[in-house]
Amino acid sequence: MARGRFQFIGCKSIVQSIWSVYNRWTYSYMNRIFNKGALQKHDKSVDAQLSQNDLYQTPKNDQASLLNEKFWKVYKEQKKLSTKDNYSHFLRTLWILVKPTFVPAGFCQLFALSSQLSFPMCVMKLLQAVENDGNIVQETLPCVVAIFFLSIINALCTHRYQILSYQSGIIIRTAMTCAIYEQSLNLSPKGRSGGLTYGNVTNLVATDTQKLFDVFHELHQIWSCPLAILIVVIMLFVIIGPSCLVGAFILIGLVPLSKKVAHTIVMIRKNRVAVADERIEIVSAILQDIKITKLNNYEDQFEKRVQDARSREMALVKKEQSVWGMTLVIRVFTPVLASFFTFTTYVLSSEDNIMTASVVFTLAMLFNMLKFPINQAGQLLSKAALGVQAAHRVHQFMERE
Repeated sequence: MARGRFQFIGCKSIVQSIWSVYNRWTYSYMNRIFNKGALQKHDKSVDAQLSQNDLYQTPKNDQASLLNEKFWKVYKEQKKLSTKDNYSHFLRTLWILVKPTFVPAGFCQLFALSSQLSFPMCVMKLLQAVENDGNIVQETLPCVVAIFFLSIINALCTHRYQILSYQSGIIIRTAMTCAIYEQSLNLSPKGRSGGLTYGNVTNLVATDTQKLFDVFHELHQIWSCPLAILIVVIMLFVIIGPSCLVGAFILIGLVPLSKKVAHTIVMIRKNRVAVADERIEIVSAILQDIKITKLNNYEDQFEKRVQDARSREMALVKKEQSVWGMTLVIRVFTPVLASFFTFTTYVLSSEDNIMTASVVFTLAMLFNMLKFPINQAGQLLSKAALGVQAAHRVHQFMERE
């Protein structure tokens, strides 16, 4: 009797484990909220409406108090171990915080990338089997099955990578926000001096933590994008030979432009942050000394100063968006030009080069895959540069007494 009971408990725990894995990978636990939200259209009663009580609790390991405690513990340990007077110990602290979610996200991205790169080759084999005379069902069935499973693997791994990367960014932003707030409360009079203003602290919490979030959210793209570009170029070379280099060089030529744009945007944003600090400091001064401002009729003067700072800030925002808009136009037309010149070179280089359906559709898929990592290069470089700058600013604040 006892043996049968233990077997039942063991089977139950296995089923719960499998169900837990299924929920994590398919997000089926959200169905309850979606179903209740859909019923709101038909049932207007109070009980049928979504409320805060319907949301799930934050996981224990991601709670702000625990993340703040863990950050300060690791930060002090790494600072003691550091022999150089730089912020390497601060970066190691960030790495230790996100490693439990960041590393699995990397493996998911690797599997997703492998399935994406295998998909065009399966399509090519499928089209070649259709073009050839033979048993179509027998030759195309393995390709169809492979495409089906590759699509499932790609969907599961991509979405799992996205949620783990997003969770990594949330961990960093939460830990940094709590740490900055606690550090601002514990600063000594000496630490508060040296040009520290309310605008600086506000920008650290509102802007720099968001930049760190963006970096850790997309940091895996830094290695996956170059790897995807290299593999796709090799696959293009195998399929059509040296003719693919024409389109590859056109697309790769976009990288220096993206780097230049990233540097320009970083400089513009750096100036914009300084102006934003000035504007926030003026507004903070007005609110803190509102009685003096009202008694001395300083509203018009402060309004002019705020409007002047805001106009300078908006001019920099407009300049930044104009530069970014021009690059988007170039990125839209560049893949089209690359495909056109590649097809033209391939056909004109030899009479034996015939554009069959298997070649055309495979090349179109590969060039489409090549477009995304190259287009992401400039954005990734920009976010990485901004993230390094944000980490340096936060570290300088943490080093204040």
